[in-house]
Formats: sequence, C-alpha cells, structure tokens
Amino acid sequence: MAEFIRGGASLPHKEKFNITNGCEDVLDSLLTEDFDSFVNEHEDDVTDVNVFTAPPDNLITAVCGDFYIGGRQFDSLPDLIAYYTYRSDLLKRERLIYPVAPPEPVNDKKRIVAILPYTKMPDTDELTFQKGDIFFVHNDMGDGWLWVTAHRTGEQGMIFRELVQDLDENIDPNTVFNWFHPNLTKSEAVDLLVKAGPGSFLVRPSDNSPGDYSLFFHINNQIQRFRIEKRGVRYLMGGRTFECLDAVINRYRKEQIVEGHTLALPVCRSTSEADAPIKSKEVQQAEKIYTTLRECREQVGLKKMKGVKMQSYLYKKSDKNKKWKSLYFVLICFDGNAAGGTGDTHLYFYDNPKRTKPKGLVDLSCAYLYLVDDSVFDRPYCFQLVERALPCLATITYLSAGSLELYQEWISTLRTRCITQISRSPKAQNLRELRCLQLNILDAQRLPYKIAPNPYFVISLNQVKVAKTKVKNNGEPFSDEQFTIDDVPPDVLTFTITLYNKGKRSKDTEIAELTIDLNTLTNGDESEDWFSLSGITPIGEWGAIRLRIRYLHDLIMPIEEYSPMLQLLLDPDLEAVKTLSDVCHLDRMPLANALFRIFRYEQKEADLLKSLNEMEIDKEDETSTLFRGASLTTTIMDLYMKSVCTNFLQVALKDTIYKLLESKTSCELNPSKMESPDDACSNAEFLLQILDEVALSIFRSVDSCPRTLRYIFGCLQRAVMNKWPHERLVRTRVVSGFVFLRLLCPAILNPRKFNLISESPSPTASRSLIMVAKCLQNLANLVEFGGKEPYMEVVNPFILKNKERMIVFLDQLSIFKILIEI
Repeated sequence: MAEFIRGGASLPHKEKFNITNGCEDVLDSLLTEDFDSFVNEHEDDVTDVNVFTAPPDNLITAVCGDFYIGGRQFDSLPDLIAYYTYRSDLLKRERLIYPVAPPEPVNDKKRIVAILPYTKMPDTDELTFQKGDIFFVHNDMGDGWLWVTAHRTGEQGMIFRELVQDLDENIDPNTVFNWFHPNLTKSEAVDLLVKAGPGSFLVRPSDNSPGDYSLFFHINNQIQRFRIEKRGVRYLMGGRTFECLDAVINRYRKEQIVEGHTLALPVCRSTSEADAPIKSKEVQQAEKIYTTLRECREQVGLKKMKGVKMQSYLYKKSDKNKKWKSLYFVLICFDGNAAGGTGDTHLYFYDNPKRTKPKGLVDLSCAYLYLVDDSVFDRPYCFQLVERALPCLATITYLSAGSLELYQEWISTLRTRCITQISRSPKAQNLRELRCLQLNILDAQRLPYKIAPNPYFVISLNQVKVAKTKVKNNGEPFSDEQFTIDDVPPDVLTFTITLYNKGKRSKDTEIAELTIDLNTLTNGDESEDWFSLSGITPIGEWGAIRLRIRYLHDLIMPIEEYSPMLQLLLDPDLEAVKTLSDVCHLDRMPLANALFRIFRYEQKEADLLKSLNEMEIDKEDETSTLFRGASLTTTIMDLYMKSVCTNFLQVALKDTIYKLLESKTSCELNPSKMESPDDACSNAEFLLQILDEVALSIFRSVDSCPRTLRYIFGCLQRAVMNKWPHERLVRTRVVSGFVFLRLLCPAILNPRKFNLISESPSPTASRSLIMVAKCLQNLANLVEFGGKEPYMEVVNPFILKNKERMIVFLDQLSIFKILIEI
C-alpha cells in the first residue's frame, strides 16, 4: 500500500511528497474497524500487533530546473515520479501507486516576459533572448538573477530580473512564436492563408477542444486543419509527444505532414500583436537597467553566492569509468528564514567556478561522512559521503583532496554539517562522539584458492568500503597489514571483512565474509583471535583470518576545553610530548596524527621533529638500528614527508616511473620469475639504463626538496656526528634512511599512492618498479649485493660507481641548516 500527495509547495520550485508505509493487513484493519476493538480481538497475541507510522517527508530539492532526491538527479518532476512509479521502489518493496490531487491547484511555474533584449556573456550560464520572449522561472539565484527555461528555445539559464516583467496569466505562453495567433478567428485564419498561398501555415487555439490547438495548412488549393492536443506540459500530434509547440512545427518543417508536403511559409502576426505579452510599461530607463546589469555581472558566480561556507576544487570518482575528475565543490548552508531558503545544507559541484548550474548535489542533512584508507583507491586524502535519504537507497559520492591541508579543512567542515550525533543529556550536549577502529589483518589460512587464486580482503562499514589489503598472487601468504579507521559514523554497529578474488578481465568476485559486532568489543582493549569466514553456501571450507582489533569509543570536549593541554604540548621543552611518546606505544598512529596536525597548524612542526629526532638519537646505542623501527618519531616524519614532498617526488621520479609503465621490456633479474632465460641480458641492460637515469634525476632534485625538511636533515646530521664523531658514514645513513627507505623507495613501489600516476601499473611494470627500488635502497645504504642473490650482482658496478655521488647528494640535501648557522 503506497500513496503520494502532491501538496501545495511553499516555494514555486520545491515540492514535498508524503509517503505512507506499513503492513497492508494491519492498515486495512485499522482503516475498516475501530482500533480498540481490533486490539481487544488480538489481545492474546498482542505481541504480534505493530502500529506503523509514516516516516518523515522525503524532500525533493529543485535546483536550476533539475530535481534531486536520495542522491538521484532528474530532469523534471514527472520523470522523478515516473521513475519511482514504474522502475524503482521509493520505500522497500513499495512504489508510488495512487496519485492524490492537491486541495487547490498548484501553479509551480511562474511565467515572465522579456521587456528588453539581451546578449549573454561568453563562458557563463546566461541566456541570450529577444524582446517578448517568455520564460518559466525555476529559482531565484539572488542579486537580481533568475534561473529560467526559455519557452521559445527550451534552453535553461540565468536572466537579469530587471529585463523582464510578470506575464499576465491569461496570456498563452505560445504567443512568443510569431506564427501563433491567439485572437484569430477561424475565417480570418483561412483568409490569411489563402492570401499567403500554398505551403503557408499558422497555429491558433482550438474552438472545438478548448485548451488544445489547431494547425492550419494551405495545401493543394485547400486549407487543412490538424489538431495538436495539450497534455499537461507536453503536446501530442500524430501519435508523437513534443516538449513544446515549437517542436511540433520544427518537426513538420523537415518531415512530411501530408505526403509530398512540409510546412514551408509561416504566416506571422503584425508587429503590434507580437508585442502583446508586454504590458504598456515604459522602458525608457533601458540604459539605466543595462548599467545596473553590468555592475551585477561581477557579482554573479559561486564566490558571491549567499550561505557559502567553503569552496574549492576536489576530485570526484566517476561511477561509469571509475576515473577521477576535478570539479569545483561549494558547501552552502541555507537560512530557513531567508527568502527561498530551507534551512538545509547542500554540497554542490560544478565544472568550474564560472558555472551557476550544478552538475549535482549532496544533501548533507541525510548524509554520513566516511573516511577512506589510501589502500581503497591507491591515492591519499579520500573520503566518502553516503546519502541515506531513502530506506532502500544509499548513494555514495567518492571524493579526494589534492593536499593534506585541503583534506583536513574539508573533513573538519563537513563533519559538523553531516548527520548530527545521537542526542545526549543537556550536560553532554557539547561533547562530540569519537569512534576509532584499529584493525590488523595478521594472517589467513585455508582460503579457497581454487575459486580465489588472487585473493584480497575489503573492510566495510555498513557496506561502505573503507580499506582493503594488497592482492596476493599464486598463494602468497598474507602478512601483517594495519588499518586505522577514524571517525566511525554513529549509525555503524558492525564492520565486515569480505574476501574477494581479483579478476584479470572480469569484475572482482565476492567469495566469503566475516561480520563483527562493535558491541562485542571492549572499549580501549586490544584483542587477537582467529575468525572463520562464511561463504555463499553454508557447507564448505572458506578459511579463517587472524585479527588484532582495538576499538575506541570516546566523547570529545569542545576545542576551548583543550587550551591548557595545548599549551603543555607546545611548551618549548616538549616534556608532555616526550611523556606521551613513552606511554602511548599502542596508540602510536592516532597520537602521531594528532600531534602532527597540532604542530603543523601552529607552524612548529620543525621544532617538534628536531626534538623528537634528538630524543631518539640519545636513546640509541648502535648506529645500525638507528631509526629502523616504527616509533612515534618515524611515524610523524613519514606523515610530514608525505605531506610536503609531492613536488620533490615528481621532479626526482616521475619521468622514470612513466618510462617503466610505457616500456614493454622488464627489469626482472630473478631467473625463477622470468618468462624465458634468454631475457636475462636484455633485462639487465634495461635495468642498468633505468638506474643511471633515475639516479641522475634524484641527484639533480636537491633544490626541489622543501627547505624545512632540509633543515631537519641538517639537524639530524649534526646530532649523530656529535654522538658518534668517529663514524664516517653515520651522517649519510641517517638521512638516507628517511629519504630513500621511507620516501623515495615507497613512492617507486606504489606511485599511485603518492599521486605520481592515476592508474595502477601492470604486473610487469610493478615488478620493474620493485627491482629499481631494491637497487636504490642498496645504493642508499652503500651496500653491494652478496651471495644470497647472485643474480643481483650485475648491479654492483652501478652501486660502486655512485657511492660517492650518493654521499655528496645526501650532504647537499642536509646542508641548509649548516649554511644558516655559518
């Protein structure tokens, strides 16, 4: 049972639809008999009786002629209703069936007429029009601009309010066409066509069928009439439906309306009749109107829109081709008391800032914000907005920022605009709920490799993918992969780990899954256990995975409450930071992220890293293990280098990576991984060529490295030289451990994650990247290949040749600090 009501809209461009949902048997009983008697009759099994209430109104948002609901976009309101009547459920297993007429007619399309002509500005959404053109108004854009549809051309765009006036409701909008004669009698129409001759035509209102139209056509020395039926906002003739009356005429100007004949010569109204839609209002102030228009032109555009809270370019993933496209996003909060406002918050996206009509929108009043691990799309700074406006429909918008700063700004802004947290007691109203899930996939056993030869795992919250593991080929073992999922949305009660098989040509296949209830996890405690996977059939062996899980569920105070804590953290001695570093081993990643954001915002990240590095050096006794393990210091250094070294990586590596991607020759030296032993010589020659090129590119990229990072490297060198003055190469290895081990080599291994490429490399290119990274790492360590990998010894001449150059490069990279002090 479903009904929809087209209620009287409070605004001409907004419509609300009330959906009544419920169990048909129960509702029929409630409608046909008294409710109390119904309950008394079922008092023995009262637990089986449920009262169903209508859900909240499903709001349809109209913007610039388009209609949005649940993340879907429709060209017109009839299209939207038709979609949820014939193609899809608006509520689960229910569709729109019985249209209910409004109590009073609703005129939702205001009509206006141009009193002056206008020529649009290039590269804008403005319309060019003539005096007397008629428009249907969709939205008031503010600052004197309206979004309209031109009746004559069907185009949509903006016009200036001062160039038009309201159209008399009694005037037919087809008056804009000069071949339409609204006041012509039948006999007068015949006389005009006789004078005009064969092939002439005109249109007038129908006498026999009020509301319809008659097309008069002079053919074979006689006048023939054709009826054009008006159905709603469309026109019907010859079994065909047209959007406007002009479309009917244009079709039969090209196609035969009678065998051997097309409409040829329109009989037009006189000049005085053509100006009929325009009232006698004087337009002597035309020059003043155009002057005002020129001034208002500068205010048109997204930067001047009211209610804008944030705007910038973001990348949006296409649902069709899965590519990322740069679009301009604008967050607008409408004031419910303002004219045309609804009190809603929408995220609009446009082709560029000059455009006024959006390509789409996200309704944040029914959207949840999901953060995304870099592993999902092999690119950083991604997040998702999930709209749940309809019970059976969730629309996901995948977004990515171009930098860490922009990402953090959007996240902090959107977090407060999306669905609010669960209501709390008055004393806790200012607290924010923070839920964090730390998940380590340690191992996997007995997986069904016959149906999943290339397995990987996907982590999902409410069926929204937030992280995934690397694909394993040919039964490779699963190693420890760690994921930290911050800001788990408040509606998430479980998380799911799904086993997929990577398809080579077909889509990836879902094999088995595991669902874990968050309520079964102890807040703050870490647990480790094996979990069995369940597959598509209840019988069979689907394997098991070993997980280490830590779930944090806290309430966060407002930022002003943290001022004393902030002062402690920013103290020049950094005693609080050092204490946290000693006690927060399990919370290393969340602590590193928090400290990095705080000190980066205060522009004191160099002081933080310098002090932490010196603290780490003071604790270490052996140079061989210095900065080799995962610690708070190395984690923050990784975050900092990744956030500031984008240009450095592009200058040093991009050309080499693209050459490997485009080349058909492999750098593989391992005989067991070669397709043919005959490839050994050509592969080795190609690898050495690539190594020479990438080494030269890296050595020449010193000036592209950020100065603050070079300052930190200089401080590192001075600190280790003071502690180990007799170790000649310690100053070299301490810098190479960060530059190569934690930055350049990871970027070579996974260039997409570092925004160096947009698509994943082929298996051959991936293996070549691994070989190049491996050789560069040995060069950075100043170590030659030994007997364990005899096939790699062909690279040793390259390492010997470039050892001194590597030492000079690392010293140049760290000389900035020394030059400042000198």
